[in-house]
Amino acid sequence: MRDIHAIALLTAASFISVACYKGTPATADSASVTASSTTSTSFDEKAASAQILAADSAFVRGLMSKNVDSLMIYYDPSVVSLGKTAVNGTTALRSSYNEAVKNPPTAVNFESGGVKFSNDHSMAYDYGTVSETGTAGGKTVKRSGTYLNVWRNVNGRWMIVAEISSATPDAR
Repeated sequence: MRDIHAIALLTAASFISVACYKGTPATADSASVTASSTTSTSFDEKAASAQILAADSAFVRGLMSKNVDSLMIYYDPSVVSLGKTAVNGTTALRSSYNEAVKNPPTAVNFESGGVKFSNDHSMAYDYGTVSETGTAGGKTVKRSGTYLNVWRNVNGRWMIVAEISSATPDAR
């Protein structure tokens, strides 16, 4: 059986590059991820980076508030999510998040490595490290790991097409 806390960390880690970013509220998230044009002459990497980081921040708020619907708006229907197991598509991913939000983390800290773009600006990725505090069996549990999200500009919106996260082994 899967460790729900590890899943929560891994899913949260996939999106936590700016958890303390105070951008738009979670209810206005879909408007905050609209991307600028992907033509090389008018593409604004700084603005697109801010949009992706705002989406990451809103995702964390949605996870911590147990709002699975607010998480799913960031995913392309064909998403592949790699963590403890491989999950394909939004239907399977929604099921994973329904389990993960039953006991979301109580605190999240991260360090973003940044956002990088493909030469044609149609794709991007963000990455970093994350740690969380949660509870399991009435005890405080701390976990850490890394994440990488792959984004594609789909009709002016940045959508996650692939993500991978890895938990750091517990020191014993």
